[in-house]
Amino acid sequence: MTAAPEGTVPMLSVVVPARNSALWIGELIESIAVQGVSGLEIVLVDNGSVDGTAAIATGAAGAGASVRVVRSAALSAAAARNEGVAVARGEYLAFADADDLVPDGAYRSMLSSLEASGSDMVIGDHLKFAPARTWSPTERWWPFDRHITAARPVDVPQLLSGRACWNRMFRRSFWDDSGLSFPEVPSLEDVLPMTQAFVRARTIDVVPECVYLYRDRSGDASLSRRADLESTLRYFEQEQRCAEVTAGSDVLRHQHAEIILDADGWAHLDRFLRTEPSSAAVAEVAAAARSLLEGSAAARVDDVPAQRRVLWLLVLHGLFDAAVHFARTTFEAGAETRIGAWVRAVVDLAAVDPAAARALASEGLVPTFVNGADGLDTAAVQSAVHGLGRVDPRTDASELEHAMASAITTADGALVRRVSALRHVVPLVVSEVSATESGLAVSGKASLGVVGLHPTLVLDGPTHAETPVRTVSTSDGWSAEISASILPERGRHGTTVTFQGVEGSFPVVTARMPLPPLEDRFPLQPLADRRNGWRFLIDRRLPKRSVTGLAARLRARLGRVR
Repeated sequence: MTAAPEGTVPMLSVVVPARNSALWIGELIESIAVQGVSGLEIVLVDNGSVDGTAAIATGAAGAGASVRVVRSAALSAAAARNEGVAVARGEYLAFADADDLVPDGAYRSMLSSLEASGSDMVIGDHLKFAPARTWSPTERWWPFDRHITAARPVDVPQLLSGRACWNRMFRRSFWDDSGLSFPEVPSLEDVLPMTQAFVRARTIDVVPECVYLYRDRSGDASLSRRADLESTLRYFEQEQRCAEVTAGSDVLRHQHAEIILDADGWAHLDRFLRTEPSSAAVAEVAAAARSLLEGSAAARVDDVPAQRRVLWLLVLHGLFDAAVHFARTTFEAGAETRIGAWVRAVVDLAAVDPAAARALASEGLVPTFVNGADGLDTAAVQSAVHGLGRVDPRTDASELEHAMASAITTADGALVRRVSALRHVVPLVVSEVSATESGLAVSGKASLGVVGLHPTLVLDGPTHAETPVRTVSTSDGWSAEISASILPERGRHGTTVTFQGVEGSFPVVTARMPLPPLEDRFPLQPLADRRNGWRFLIDRRLPKRSVTGLAARLRARLGRVR
């Protein structure tokens, strides 16, 4: 790193708040020092360290004369950042936390983009790391797969979802002209100023490189992970202000609503409820959440995936005990606990919002039964479905979920268990096919015998026909004979499998077929419909009439006419 000559304006200032960061500050400064940016200053604001942080930083400053250590009485990282910005002299501004790392070339990449485009700010990808793993938090909301220059905020609204200050760089004149600063709160200080910066920027660049490595310290007392009442209320208060910032754009308003309902807001609500707070504390959070959602015309709880929607609805309807129970239990390993939490939530909601309860039963409760009911004893499942009372789930999301909804409606615990077990064997996979002059022998490896339901192979096309499927539970296999005699009409037939007592039919698929086609002497040709999920098809072929036989029949007919 080359420091800016005395009396000149640095190209880039990196502001680092640091308090008791001796374990990591040396690594951070070193990672910034090798960025290859000419004229770079690090403004390290030490706000009350007692562990030698300042000494380590001062040593780094003496070695390169490029680190400015500011002793501060700031009580928060936000206040420390604001002090650092006030004394920073660079044309461009970046932020880093004392326990993180900046990858080689990150600042050079962002700076080059801004100098070429003239944009107000640039955002890059980042990774999180912990002792045992490294992962990408951005995969869900934005693919950093290409360089974008001079984009308007409404052209890249998904980028609003990331509101940390450390994976971006700002033109200093833009920062000052926009009146940006960090609210001096104990945590969540990035949310508002980064929303303001995004909305107010004329244009934004995006670089595909990873520009920041965030050290995940969720196992300690990290402020950003707190879920107490004060922190949760502070979060909703900050989002309320962000809603005001995004109100002028329909695109950004909808994006902000999605952040609240389907991402950050739900995560804060879920973490808070899992601390098992008192009903009075939940009531305070519910009031804050209700105020926020009512103030955002774009916030539609009905559009949120079921796992998140159920928590919002329980809280907003004042069903606090059920909300706490749901948050605390739905991520546990036990299927009985998860199913019980969904049953309780749906039943409680049905008393105050029947339409919402039915929708959640279809979209959340039914899949939960599908994915775990077979592991419970029949009595437990019977008790669960009996407790649903008049809730009538109906879904066409998939063949298996439709069958489960029907089984739940019958209140038959044994049937619910068997339908759940079907997830291990459907779609039915054809592994081998043997052709003869009388038909086909098909087989597969699925353990249909353990399901306890009698399967039938159904063929539909010019002819409708059925043939039983034989199961061998001891060898984890099944087989079926398809005789050409049951398909008298020529043409292509689709195949499905049904199970006695279960509503609906299920796909039959294969990825291996004897292609090119079999010889003409075989009446049935197996096929794989590659455009439709490799569905298993059968082509019924009738024997070709020989030219000699056709001529003889024609002469005989002509003789009768004479």
